[in-house]
Amino acid sequence: MNMSIINKDFNIVARRNPRIEAKEKATGKTLFAGDLPNLPNMLYCKILRSPYPHARILKIDTSRVKALDGVKAVITHDDIGGQFLHRAISPHPSKPRPWDSYILEKEVRYVGDRVAAVAAVSPHIAEQALRLIEVEYEQLPAVFDPEQAIKPDAPKVHEYNYTPEQRIVIENNVVAPLEMSRGNVDEGFKDADFIIENHYRTDHQFNSPMARPVCLCRPLSNGGIEVWGQSQGIHWTRMCLSASLGLPLSKVKIHRLPLGGAFGLYIYLRFSDVICCFLAMKTGHPVKNEENREEMYYDGGRHPAVMRIKTGVKKDGLITAMYMHMIDGVGAYSSGTATLKLACGFFMSFYRCPNMHFEGYTIYTNTPPLGSCRGAGNPEMTFATEQQADIIAEKIGMDPLEFRLKNHVGIGDTYYGQGPDIYCKIKSCGTEELILEGAKRIGWNTRDNHIPYKNKPWIKRGIGMAYGHHTSGTSSAESKKPSSFMIDYSGAIIKMNEDGTANVITPSAESGTGAFMTDAAIAAEAIGLRLQDIVISSSVDSEIALWDHGTMASRHTFTMGNAVKEAGLRVKQSILDWAGKILSVPVDKLDTMDGRVFLIEKPSKGLTIAEVLQHGQSQSWGTISGTASLSSPSCPPHFVVTFVEVEVDTITGEVKVTRAFHGADVGTPISPEAVRGQLMGGLHMGMGYALSESVVYDPEDGHVVNPNFVDYKLQTPLDMPETETFLTDTYEPDGPFGAKGIGEGAMNPVPAAIFNAVANAIGVRIFSSPITPEKILRAIGNM
Repeated sequence: MNMSIINKDFNIVARRNPRIEAKEKATGKTLFAGDLPNLPNMLYCKILRSPYPHARILKIDTSRVKALDGVKAVITHDDIGGQFLHRAISPHPSKPRPWDSYILEKEVRYVGDRVAAVAAVSPHIAEQALRLIEVEYEQLPAVFDPEQAIKPDAPKVHEYNYTPEQRIVIENNVVAPLEMSRGNVDEGFKDADFIIENHYRTDHQFNSPMARPVCLCRPLSNGGIEVWGQSQGIHWTRMCLSASLGLPLSKVKIHRLPLGGAFGLYIYLRFSDVICCFLAMKTGHPVKNEENREEMYYDGGRHPAVMRIKTGVKKDGLITAMYMHMIDGVGAYSSGTATLKLACGFFMSFYRCPNMHFEGYTIYTNTPPLGSCRGAGNPEMTFATEQQADIIAEKIGMDPLEFRLKNHVGIGDTYYGQGPDIYCKIKSCGTEELILEGAKRIGWNTRDNHIPYKNKPWIKRGIGMAYGHHTSGTSSAESKKPSSFMIDYSGAIIKMNEDGTANVITPSAESGTGAFMTDAAIAAEAIGLRLQDIVISSSVDSEIALWDHGTMASRHTFTMGNAVKEAGLRVKQSILDWAGKILSVPVDKLDTMDGRVFLIEKPSKGLTIAEVLQHGQSQSWGTISGTASLSSPSCPPHFVVTFVEVEVDTITGEVKVTRAFHGADVGTPISPEAVRGQLMGGLHMGMGYALSESVVYDPEDGHVVNPNFVDYKLQTPLDMPETETFLTDTYEPDGPFGAKGIGEGAMNPVPAAIFNAVANAIGVRIFSSPITPEKILRAIGNM
C-alpha cells in the first residue's frame, strides 16, 4: 500500500492503529448472538417450510403437535391473521412501501417458504413437532427465471400487493418499473459514429457470512419485546419489528451485537426474527431461533440481473448516448425496489454522457426472497458497463485505458449516490491517478503477450482492468429535499470521564470491518485524546443510542464519522472552555493533543485533560459530553480501479487469477489497515462473483441445490493472487477529516476486470457470470 498519502497534520487518523476489538476476538471473549447464554425458561423456535415452489394451503392440522409434551405453542397463518411482515419501512408515511408478505403465509411462493412455527422446550422436541403437522396443499404454476417471469403468459407469483389505502394489481410479475433520462438518447445515437449493443447476465450471489442467523428474544412486562440478534442497523430493525408486531417503538428494544460477517444480509429484517418474537409474545417465555445453513439461504442475497446495454460513440471515443434495460430478480417477496434504483443511479453516474436513458423492472419469481448484498445493484451494473467499455475500445481501435480516461466522471459532475433523488456534485476524484498507477504496476504494455510458459502453450495469459465507484452514504442534502425511499442521518454521544477517558456511544454495527476503530480514531482526533483514552461502549441498544440509518451503503465512515467528529468537537470546546477558566487564558489561545490542553504559542505549558476534568468536578461544573445527530452534506463517490492478470487453461477451462493490483480513492484513510482489509475482502468477494459463486435453483421445483459452504463454491485463501493495494492522495471536503467510504466500492469493478482479462487471454468474450470451465471450453470450441 502506498502510504505516502498520509497527511502528517493528523495525530490519530490516517495512521496505523491497533484494532480496538481485536484482542477480545482473538482470545474468544467476544460474544456473538449464537454465544449468548440461554435465558431462564427459554423455548426454541422451529419453522415448517414449504416443499413446493408455489401452492395454496387448503388445510393445516396441528392437533397432534398440541398433544406433544414439551410444545408450548404452534402457530399458522390463521392464528396470526392478516398481519403483514415488514422487512423494510418507508421513510415517509405518506408514501408507504407496498406489502406482499405475512408473518406466516396462506399461499406459499418458494421452496422453503414459511408455513407454520412451533416453540418447544428443546430443539429436538421442536423438530419432532414439525413432523407432526399435516398440511394439504393445492399446487400452483411457478416461474424461476426473472426473464421468463416478465412475459405476459408467465405464472403469477402475486396477484396483488398492498398499502394501507389500496390494493395494487401486479402485472407481469413487475413489482415496480423505473425510468430515468438525461438529454435525448435517440438524438445521441443519431450523432454516434458507432453503436454497440450487448446483453449481460449475472447470477444470485449469496452474502455468505460465517456466522448463522440467530435471534434471541424475550417478552417484556409492558407488553413489548427485547431482542438480541444480527442487525446492521438496530433502529431500522426496531422500526420493522414495531410495524410487523403492531407495537409502539417504545416497546421494542434491540441490542447491538458483534456480527460474524454481514455483507448486507442483516440490513433487512429476517422473516424468522419476526416469527421468533411473535412466539415469545404468545407464550410469555424467551424464545431462541437459530437457522441452519440451509435455512440461511432461504432469505437474502444479491439480485440476479439481465441487462441490455446500447452505447453510441464518436470515432475519437467520446460517448454520445447510453441506454440500459435491466431486469432485476427479487425472488418471491420484495423488500422494496432499492436495488433497481441504486443500479439506475450508478449507471447514470458512470461515464460522462449527455444523452442517457435507464429502463428497469424489479420482478417476482418463485425463488427465495432477496435483499441486499455488498454493492446492491452496482456490481451487476458495473459487470455490464465495464465489459461494454472494453468492447467499445476494441471496436474503435482505442486503448481501453484511454477510453476510460477520456470519459470517466470527475470533479464537478453530478453523482447519483442512491438512485434518482439522491445526488451531489463530485468534489474529489482520484480516478486518473488510479488508472495510471495500476497500469504501471501490472505492466499494461505487456498485455499482448499471451503465452506465459513456452512448455505449456495451452495456458493463455490475459490482463484486464475495470474502473468502479460507489456512494459514501445516502444523503440527499444537495437535492434540498428528502429522498422518497431513503433516510440518512446518524447520531453519536461522547461522555468524558474524570480520568481523561471518553465513552463513545453509537449504534454502529461491527461486522469485522473496523467500524469501532473508525469511531475511536475520529473521536480521539476531534477531542485531542490518545487512542487508548477512547472506550467504545459495548452495552448499546436502541433505547440508549441515537438514531442511525445503519452500517450499510458504505456510509459508516462518512456519515457516522461526521456525527462522531461533531460530537467530539463539541466535547473539545467544553474542555477548552474549562481549561481557559483554570489557566486564565483566552480559549482561542489553547489547543488539545495526546490528552493534554496546551498553549498554542508555548506547548510545554498546559494541563492534562484529566486534570481539567477533575478540577471541574471539584467545582461542580458538571460532566462534559457532546451529542450530534445530523445528516451529511452530500453522498460523495469513492473510486476503485482493479487490474488483474489471469491464466486460462484451454484444456480444462480453469481460470486462475495470478496477480491483482487494487487501488482506491477514499479521501483520507481514517484507518489505512482497515481500508486495505476492505480492498482485499472486496477482491476476494468479486473473484467469487466472477468465477464460482452462484445459488443454483433446481429447474423442476426451484429449490436451492447448493445451500451450504460445500456445494456453494466460495473462493478460498489458496485462490487469492499475489496482490498489491494502493491509494491516491485526495481529500473529501464534506467528509470527517477528508474521508470517504470504501466497503462496497472495493468489490464493484473486480468481476468485470476478471472477465476483461479472460477475454484478453482467449480472444472470446463471455457475457454471463460466473465464468465456469464449461463456458470457457464452449466459447473456444473445445466442448
